[in-house]
Amino acid sequence: MSEKNSRPAWGLLQQDAVELLRAKYWNNTKALKSLLTGNTEFPIQISLKPPKGNAALNNISHFQDFVDSWKSFCEQAEYESIQVNVRWETVIFRSISEQQVPTYLTIPDISSLARMLGDAEEQQLRDWQSRILYIFDSLSIELAKRTVHPIRSTYERELFSTLIANLEILSGFSKLELELLVKLIPQLHKGMGRGSYLRALPVIFVDTKFIEKNLKLIESVTAAIIDCSAKEMGLLSWLDCRDKPKDWLLVKPLCKNAADALGGLPLLRMSSETLLDFELPAKNILVIENEQSCLSLDNIPDSIAVSGGGKNVSWMRANWLANKRVAYWGDIDSEGLAILSDVRSKLSTVIPLMMDAETVEAYRDRMVDEPESVIREPVALTENELMLFRMLRNGDYGNARLEQERLPMDFVYEKVRMWAG
Repeated sequence: MSEKNSRPAWGLLQQDAVELLRAKYWNNTKALKSLLTGNTEFPIQISLKPPKGNAALNNISHFQDFVDSWKSFCEQAEYESIQVNVRWETVIFRSISEQQVPTYLTIPDISSLARMLGDAEEQQLRDWQSRILYIFDSLSIELAKRTVHPIRSTYERELFSTLIANLEILSGFSKLELELLVKLIPQLHKGMGRGSYLRALPVIFVDTKFIEKNLKLIESVTAAIIDCSAKEMGLLSWLDCRDKPKDWLLVKPLCKNAADALGGLPLLRMSSETLLDFELPAKNILVIENEQSCLSLDNIPDSIAVSGGGKNVSWMRANWLANKRVAYWGDIDSEGLAILSDVRSKLSTVIPLMMDAETVEAYRDRMVDEPESVIREPVALTENELMLFRMLRNGDYGNARLEQERLPMDFVYEKVRMWAG
């Protein structure tokens, strides 16, 4: 058993108190930020756990170490500069007579806490204070140049709380990044993006990659200084900026006419957002769950395939699809049928291809396990599709998944060409 574990529970030594303070207040992010913002008020006080009753007599050695530890601390030259207070009380013990015993340690403020903990914490606090002071001083200069769009009249307190909440991010900022932040905020105003992408935001000195990388921090600081609705709406909406395109889908014309209508491109990428408004130039639109299955197709008349979305079928609510013949082809498993249901809920006229019991029966020897089965029954399946869903989930075919890629290409071409006409 270690010496520390064999000691009695009473009588915190000076280093014990330091470790307690560090664990409870400094290394506890929530507690530390609460102290820094003033939500938890100073002074803070911890009991040094002086002995009660006959405890001191039962361990005279530890009692002497306890008293000597705090006496030595109070007598050192740095004690006054640390500016903490050790309370001593007179206690009368039998056999060892009257003794001065340390009872409480009081920490008056955050600087004293840092000094009590040591050089590393003191330096960390100075660094935080320096960064926050720089932001306040520099912002006051930059905001004074802002003449058109108003700022909040009493933003200082909320800004301080915001900076403390984002202390980890600010601590990692270089001097340049701090400068970019204070140069950027005064330039921002509601609606300035005018529907453009964020990277096209008309700001000077600041690169928009910095904005993109630190979007949440900038949103919070903007809400604190300029307009609280920036946080409520989200910074992109408040600026009237479009988010960068995402959910890219693979678009493949399946015949020469469709390719010519797309500028002769054999393959292209389009975002879900783009496909909501961009009508593809073909009568037949084949939506395929996986890209690899799409790449294997060609020479399908008047057809374009859209693939790689997986569960992302949000674009299929596009109005222009109502005038097309649309088919969906996915894996035959509980998830694939759930996606089919989602597709049909957006486009009731969709035609499923190779997603039926007949296909499963023909190629059940190619089936594999489905890692995770969808529990909730999809709401937009036909009666036969729902029966297939239940049979797959119940293990009626042994394995529960028939992947698109496992179907032979002659079978796939036959089904797709029959649909395309």
